[in-house]
Amino acid sequence: MSNTHLPTQLKIKHSSRGFTLIELIVVVSVVAILATAALDKLFWYQGQAEKASMEYTASMIKSGLWMSAASLMMANRGTEIPALAQQNPINLLAQKPENYLGELDSNNTTLLKGGNWFYDPSKHQVGYVINQRRDFTPAITDDYTVRYGMKVLYSEIELASGKKAPYITGVTLVPLTKYVWQ
Repeated sequence: MSNTHLPTQLKIKHSSRGFTLIELIVVVSVVAILATAALDKLFWYQGQAEKASMEYTASMIKSGLWMSAASLMMANRGTEIPALAQQNPINLLAQKPENYLGELDSNNTTLLKGGNWFYDPSKHQVGYVINQRRDFTPAITDDYTVRYGMKVLYSEIELASGKKAPYITGVTLVPLTKYVWQ
């Protein structure tokens, strides 16, 4: 058989149709739900990053206090250690945090921008203003400031006479604010 008997043009019927309105609404809804879930996780991760940064900086301040106390002890100047609890501990750091605002009165922290450290000289407290407040629950309503104070540490040594005498072992940074940060 020859090919001459075949039709010269085959008619192929194509049905081309686009999305229906229902299909489009379903796709948009699914994308919106996925975007909402992703944004929720993103905000949570931002809060966790801020919490880790705050805790890291607090531990650096604590280390600065410990190193200064150890330096005084080694120089046989242990009696000067309680004065460390009255000073701005951020001044003990080799480099101040970039988000340190300086010495401020902490009575009106609502005006301070979140994500910043400050020192209140009247209370001898270091404070951090929370920026990512979504998963942060303060103990005091609407107070998004975490405060730290300095504490002189004492111990006792037993003397030959059987009596105990207190002596200074160091100074540390302690949190003064109770909060929940999920």
